[in-house]
Amino acid sequence: MRKILGVLAVVILLPEFTKAQKSEERTQWFREAKFGMFIHWGVYAKAAGQWDGKNYYGIGEWIMYRAKIKTTEYEKLAGRFNPVKFNAEEWVQVAKDAGMKYIVITAKHHDGFAMFDSKASDYNIVKATSFKRDPLKELAEACRKAGIRLGFYYSQFQDWHEPGGAGNDWEFKHKPGDFDKYFETKCKPQVKELLTNYGPLGLIWFDTPGDMKKEQSMELVELVHKYQPGCLVSSRVGNDVGDYLDFGDGEMPTRKVDKAWEALFTHNDSWGYSVLDHNWKSTEEIVHMLSETNGKGGNFLLNVGPKSDGTMPQESVDVFRRTGQWIEKNKAAVYATNYSPFPELAWGTSTSKPGELFLHVHKWPEGELLRVPGIYTQIKDVSFLESKENLRYEMDGNDLLIHLPCRMPDSLNTIIRLTYNGELRIDSIQHLLAGYSNQLLPVNAERKGQVLLKQYMFMEEFGDWKHAEVLEGWTGEADQAVWTFKVEKAGEYRISLEYSYPLDAPLREGIITVAGQKLQFETLLTGTRPEDFYKQDVGVISFPSPGEYKLAIKPCVSGDKFIKLKKITIHDFY
Repeated sequence: MRKILGVLAVVILLPEFTKAQKSEERTQWFREAKFGMFIHWGVYAKAAGQWDGKNYYGIGEWIMYRAKIKTTEYEKLAGRFNPVKFNAEEWVQVAKDAGMKYIVITAKHHDGFAMFDSKASDYNIVKATSFKRDPLKELAEACRKAGIRLGFYYSQFQDWHEPGGAGNDWEFKHKPGDFDKYFETKCKPQVKELLTNYGPLGLIWFDTPGDMKKEQSMELVELVHKYQPGCLVSSRVGNDVGDYLDFGDGEMPTRKVDKAWEALFTHNDSWGYSVLDHNWKSTEEIVHMLSETNGKGGNFLLNVGPKSDGTMPQESVDVFRRTGQWIEKNKAAVYATNYSPFPELAWGTSTSKPGELFLHVHKWPEGELLRVPGIYTQIKDVSFLESKENLRYEMDGNDLLIHLPCRMPDSLNTIIRLTYNGELRIDSIQHLLAGYSNQLLPVNAERKGQVLLKQYMFMEEFGDWKHAEVLEGWTGEADQAVWTFKVEKAGEYRISLEYSYPLDAPLREGIITVAGQKLQFETLLTGTRPEDFYKQDVGVISFPSPGEYKLAIKPCVSGDKFIKLKKITIHDFY
């Protein structure tokens, strides 16, 4: 009987293993790509953030929802949408010049308008506009020629144009069964069209699954893999299925992630084009975001919102190309790399390959001496990646000290390449580096008592999502958070807290204990929302010698509420 059960167990588990193996094979190219272009383009670009004489600040692709526009009125945008300057090869060249390995474009966003020739719905760019061309066909051909993988964004749950689609509650009264009908008659047929009419695809990027049934999410996954077995499915298909993980809009995880994943940001604040939004991120910001994402093991998907005439904003084109110039010089430290083996590094981050470490130095050290902490592996060689110039180095215990020139060779992000022998072994304890602002993050704390690690998502402007991970829930003296770290230089250090605490809460006292010293503080009233964070300098403490220390924070007495702690910063005090 045991042998029979054992055989049965193998039979039951084998399909799951095969499924996981296939998913791993599908994601191989994705894991190596590291950088992609997101394109939000639709008839909303014609509105460009304005409707009926009113400005709608925030994300432009939600103009129909925000202005509560009736479908008959919104359809008039299609009549005026004629992107005569659209050139697929120019778009693909911008992506290629930027060093991007794949493109994801909105085939159908929440407004229900298809940017491709669809037989399932006449509400599309070929049949409802004077443009009469299928830009996705042209983009697919241009991507094929350039060796860029193409993916399609498809809003499977929200469709403000259809009575059965979710989201339009100002015009339609939804009845049971309406969504199921929409799902069968528009969603699935259009996804099939995308899978069968445009050649090999890299991925289908679903979005906002809402309260879809798991069976429906699985139907979409199976539909994709039926027609294109190698095509990836994003996690936003819903119900914890899909081939890779997409974080929230504008969210950067606080830790490394072992599975295939993607962080998505837009170049300004709006995803679709808005004439009101000129808050562009600089080349330096983009390069740092790329290296931070890669340093945690993920891909960076950067969005651009083209104009209604089919051109990309020149501000995006310029920054993307400058980013690509940096990548071209440092591509070994970007493509096909793995996450950083180090805990938090105050001067930047790192990426890795077998036998190689790439140090991404964002902040040049004072005294031209870079400390790389906690390396228990023999280093073979240290050099600048771009110039291949060898650098003088030495070991200080298990810390690698690299001698640098007084000026940073690349002001965006200088890459130092290390090679090593044998198995890489890195100290798992965070090191506080002199001359830098060192951050103790909630994710790295040992939580005791009732302390919880919780994530908050909030909106500063419509669609401009922000994310914060905090420690909260402590009410008594037994509830505390503890960090363990090593200090490489004795001396005095300033400690600051960043937290939120509601205006209607009673004042509380907290206490920080570190290196045999105590810092007591009174909570500040920061605001009514959990995201109203404030920085409070608590005091200065002394580390008598280099070595390992513990820092603990807790309320002084029991009570109902205490702070939502976002981070602790420790910096040299001069």
